[in-house]
Amino acid sequence: MTAGCSFFSFDPDVEGEGAVGGTGEAPMLAELVESGDLPPLEERLPGEPLVVEPHERVGVYGGEWNTAILGVGDWPWLGRTVGYENLTRWDPEWEEAIPNLAESWEYNEDATELTFTLRKGLRWSDGEPFTSDDVVFAFNDIFNNEELTPVAASNPGTAEKIDEQTFTITFSEPDALWAGSDLLQYQVVTKPKHYLEQFHIDYNPDADELAEEEGYTDWVEMFEDKAGVIDSARYWQNPDIPTMYPWQVVEPLADSGRMVLERNPYYWKVDTEGNQLPYIDRVVFDILPDEEVMMVRALNGEFDMHSRHFNTLENRPTLAEARESGGYEFFELQPAEMNTAMVSLNLTHEDEELRQTFNDRDFRVALSHAINRQDIIDVVYRGQGEPWQGAPRENSLFYNEELAKQYTEYDVDLANEVLDDAGYDERDSDGFRTSPRGETVRFTLSVPTGFRPDIVDSMEMVVGFWEELDIDVELNTEDRSLWQSRRENNEHDANVWSGDNGMMDAMYDPRWYAPTQSGESNFGIPWAQWYVSDGKDSRAQEPPDEVREHLEMYDAVQAEPDTEARNELMREFLSVTQEQFYAMGISLSPPGYGIVANHFHNVPDSMYSSGNYNDPGPTNPEQYFIEE
Repeated sequence: MTAGCSFFSFDPDVEGEGAVGGTGEAPMLAELVESGDLPPLEERLPGEPLVVEPHERVGVYGGEWNTAILGVGDWPWLGRTVGYENLTRWDPEWEEAIPNLAESWEYNEDATELTFTLRKGLRWSDGEPFTSDDVVFAFNDIFNNEELTPVAASNPGTAEKIDEQTFTITFSEPDALWAGSDLLQYQVVTKPKHYLEQFHIDYNPDADELAEEEGYTDWVEMFEDKAGVIDSARYWQNPDIPTMYPWQVVEPLADSGRMVLERNPYYWKVDTEGNQLPYIDRVVFDILPDEEVMMVRALNGEFDMHSRHFNTLENRPTLAEARESGGYEFFELQPAEMNTAMVSLNLTHEDEELRQTFNDRDFRVALSHAINRQDIIDVVYRGQGEPWQGAPRENSLFYNEELAKQYTEYDVDLANEVLDDAGYDERDSDGFRTSPRGETVRFTLSVPTGFRPDIVDSMEMVVGFWEELDIDVELNTEDRSLWQSRRENNEHDANVWSGDNGMMDAMYDPRWYAPTQSGESNFGIPWAQWYVSDGKDSRAQEPPDEVREHLEMYDAVQAEPDTEARNELMREFLSVTQEQFYAMGISLSPPGYGIVANHFHNVPDSMYSSGNYNDPGPTNPEQYFIEE
């Protein structure tokens, strides 16, 4: 069975594979070859390099890609632009996982073993071979080492080397989604054994002494700083670590200034004419303090290609007006995000009264009917979007119309009737509703600052709608770090965040459809902590029976290697999400946009946008080029 039908296995005999050898290289590398400082191209490329078909046309070498990030915490933009190289990768159309560093892969029948075959002749940016040893090192010596990874990923697996190109990952529980997921793959291909073993106590008995010499507390702190196991930003702050990416760091990530990467001379891809990629010599990220400065830079035409932070609906008219003077055009971002804002009442609240109120499904249904979503769409989102719950988008394989549309009708009379019938029909001395237990219904809705101004605006309207039901709700804007801390420690009453995962990613990360994600299943963080840690997290709470049964349905999705059967299990899982109604949405996110300079080529006119798709990575930034 091939990957066109399933993730069970993948046939490497696909279009563009192995048909072209390397013949052309960048002038800056040719000079190094001529001077004897670099081996010739045929010694740097695999025997059959991966062939990338240019989006528009074969490019030219040279130039500098100018873009930006907002400080060290914005490191995911690096992964999306210059660091999207995993064992597998998404095809640009986001329909299937395709070969990348691995040329093929195959599951066993129950999806507990996954065998990969790497391309032959791969090399790290320093010229050392990339082999099965590197992946086995990452799995067994890093991610299964409790000192280095005290909070390990759920079901991380162990790896066994078969030969230089082949290795098998064995999972403690079935995981038929691993081969298509980026969540751990990027970590296992960024850990060069030949470089990192000097910092690991199992390979260097003197690692603690080395750590002390370099100013670290112990070898664990030193290893983390060199490899970025827990804090991925640290990976980008180490220019010495060899990489498999198109460009390698020469000026590292910092709090200010700029970050610079230059082409990897051992990069293992070529275009359809055999020219080694990437086309662009270097990538420069200006490290900026805020979105306002980024917006000014964009208007001045200082970015070659960018689609993060400043590209809001509010800014679009201003950016459109400056296109000619700034020398850029727009490209479309097709949203995978399924909701502009997901409102979560804390179903695991420590206060027993609020917990009972929030777990009353009728109470949540009434609040949902009381929201005038069309007003929010018209006022906040310039009329773009439609009323929508937390549900996959209409063009998703997992679209569920009932889930998407239930309780989105604006009907204050119905909302009041539902509350009255559910026992919230009495008022206190201030005129606020009381619960069936006689307590005033009062809670705080928390919104993070420095994230999305549109969410703050929409939640101000939501609070107003709920006050019409005689419910005492306070809107509380909090510093984002405080907001995150309160969420992780289950200290919030209710909060709001954007609604991700409305396309294929709904299956890979169903954070809004059940409490599967301890970072963002905001309606039940302790339940998610229980699920992710198998109950070992000290903050975890065991979910009630119906929630546990729902989570078991997702376990079945993960365990099914056949694509069609897995998709059907996912649809059944979402039907229970509809019944549970964990959280409520506002509206379907409208299309987004990015900017691309007129001299910057091979960027598609449209691409998907999602943290799980990792745009623009799947569109092959290594084939972007600059031509005045």
